[in-house]
Amino acid sequence: MRGTRIAVAVLGASVLALAACGDDAPAADVGDAGAPQVAGMCAEDTPDCADMIDAGQGTDAGEPDGNGDQFDSDSEREAAAALIGLAEADLAADVRIGRRGDEHMMLTEDYVLGRKTVELDADADGVFRVTSVTVELPDGPETITA
Repeated sequence: MRGTRIAVAVLGASVLALAACGDDAPAADVGDAGAPQVAGMCAEDTPDCADMIDAGQGTDAGEPDGNGDQFDSDSEREAAAALIGLAEADLAADVRIGRRGDEHMMLTEDYVLGRKTVELDADADGVFRVTSVTVELPDGPETITA
């Protein structure tokens, strides 16, 4: 019985020790001005620090993306229009399905420039095809229908 109590005590101490382990970096830090800063972001007074911008994602409408290019709304509209009539099986993995027949999908509410969300309806053969595409553009989302 004494051996069982010791084993339980050692196990409990091990669990507590492991629970105390973790990342020592703070998730947020408060700078000189008192505004929260996300860990890993450069402080204003750090001359040699380079903040990272997600490649392909501009920070504001019309600003360059991470590759130094301007967002091309016209080509995104053309790419969205090209999806009209495609079968569900032919869609790229990065295209979101917002509706499939009568089933509405749960979607995130973040805004990603260039992201396309499609609505699918069954054709006469029962194949679900794209009937509507919403593309997220700098000036707001735009919907293209068949």
